[in-house]
Amino acid sequence: MAKLNFNQLNTRTLFGVKEILLSRGFDVIHEDDYEKLLIKESNWEDEIWEKLYIVFDNYKLRKDLKQFLYQKKDIQTNEVKEITKHSKFVNEYQRFDNTFEWFAGEMMIKKFSAFSASFGIEIKNIKRNSTNTSAGDYDSLVVLRDMNLAYFECKAGSFDESAIQKCYERMLSLNCEYSILFCVEDLNKDNIKWKSSKVKIPVVNGHQLNMIFVKDNPKDLIYDLHNCYIIDMKGSIENKIKTILRVNAAKINQLHYGIGIDKETFKNLGYIVETLNNQQYVGWEDAKITL
Repeated sequence: MAKLNFNQLNTRTLFGVKEILLSRGFDVIHEDDYEKLLIKESNWEDEIWEKLYIVFDNYKLRKDLKQFLYQKKDIQTNEVKEITKHSKFVNEYQRFDNTFEWFAGEMMIKKFSAFSASFGIEIKNIKRNSTNTSAGDYDSLVVLRDMNLAYFECKAGSFDESAIQKCYERMLSLNCEYSILFCVEDLNKDNIKWKSSKVKIPVVNGHQLNMIFVKDNPKDLIYDLHNCYIIDMKGSIENKIKTILRVNAAKINQLHYGIGIDKETFKNLGYIVETLNNQQYVGWEDAKITL
């Protein structure tokens, strides 16, 4: 959030998470702020925020900071030393997790033109589908450029299947376009497959987990469980988010291209439609189009 210009500040205010949620009928009870982060600096234009962002955005620096906080290991990099020597740095490992939530939103703003983001959000009268208990706080909510919401469930350490379930249900509860289980530690395919097998998807009778990556670049893979995407920070985070955005957009367009509008809807709109050709394909290779 460092060195924001007037237009950025205005955009964050006009299209803030709280304002967008209110327009959807949701009341925000609480949003976390700098008091919960590794740097308790109230001035978001202070250059320390940009430096902290750079640390979280770099695999080596992020690992160095986490090992210092969690395992009390000696710091190996000058960038992390500068962070920890800041007058308002707080040496508490729990704050690494909170700062990771802040980073997720800032990344979407900086790299993917999101309007705004908030972290540690509590919302009035929201319950979980599977347990009928309070949904708890939302790690990171992002207002995307198309005015939809994306939810990040951020995990700095290990997690079980309940984290995947929460990530999916919190997406549903706020009608987010998609959710991302965002993990600091490297993911294991078999482990994700096993954990996701225990997750119940309330919208469909069953579920499907896909592993997706660009051809010849398996390092930047993502997992997709019905718009609940699961990624780690190995390889290029930016490429992984790009894959999520492209896949998600393709899903939306596929509904338009594949389903279209039925005759009754055309009639209600005041139009007459005549179908000139209609075919059912067993497979694309079997398609024979005649007009």
